[in-house]
Amino acid sequence: MAGFHLVVTFWILLFLAYPIDAFPEQRQPSWSELKPYQKIILQPLEQNWDAIEPAQKKKWLNITKHYLKKTPQEQQRIQSHMRSWNELTSEQRKQARERYKKIKKLPADKRQEVKQKWRKPDELPENNNKP
Repeated sequence: MAGFHLVVTFWILLFLAYPIDAFPEQRQPSWSELKPYQKIILQPLEQNWDAIEPAQKKKWLNITKHYLKKTPQEQQRIQSHMRSWNELTSEQRKQARERYKKIKKLPADKRQEVKQKWRKPDELPENNNKP
């Protein structure tokens, strides 16, 4: 029995000795490998798709599974979000992810308040510096 525990402990320590990066993310499809409906939905990301990290591709592909069940307004919002995201630099994306993590830690009512501000940009105060 002690031998069994020793073997299990060995394998656990061996597993923990390797950084998470040593286990590569599952490969995600290139643009040419996407299904036609995915290409239509993800069209705003086409130009940079092959440079997107596997974890991000996985998230975008997950969106395509539920996209057609969304209302036209929600679909339009998703498309707009994709276009905006695609225009960000990698540093800006990193900052956006960090802000998102902070927002996720907020109480539900505060998160809802932030979401409302994001979803209704036309209701935000006008920028008086505009010509």
